[in-house]
Amino acid sequence: MKPWKPILLLVLVFVAGVATGVLGNRISVRREVQQALKSPEKTQLVMERSLIRRLNLDAGQQAQLHTIMTETRTKLRELRREFQPQTSAIMQDSTAKISALLTPEQRVQYEKIRQEERPATRPPRPKP
Repeated sequence: MKPWKPILLLVLVFVAGVATGVLGNRISVRREVQQALKSPEKTQLVMERSLIRRLNLDAGQQAQLHTIMTETRTKLRELRREFQPQTSAIMQDSTAKISALLTPEQRVQYEKIRQEERPATRPPRPKP
């Protein structure tokens, strides 16, 4: 066996490992985000449990933490509701501008890309 073959094999195994790690991480992060969007209360409880355990909070601190986390979640939900129409309008405008600069074939491909990238928890985007 020539000396470069084991090196090439080692490099290929390393590259395959990196690619597998990147793909696995992307899938894992996407799943976590989708879960957080589907059930923010559950996400809050997980965060609370982690802080309680890591900071060794007493019962009074735990109750206060729960109140703070619930208030924060409520305020963030209200903020998202307030800005969602503006955010949607900006995204629709961007999509329309991008579509306008594309050829018909590119528009078809662009729409496929948009469909692939759409998180499962979001409603379909309006077509421009």
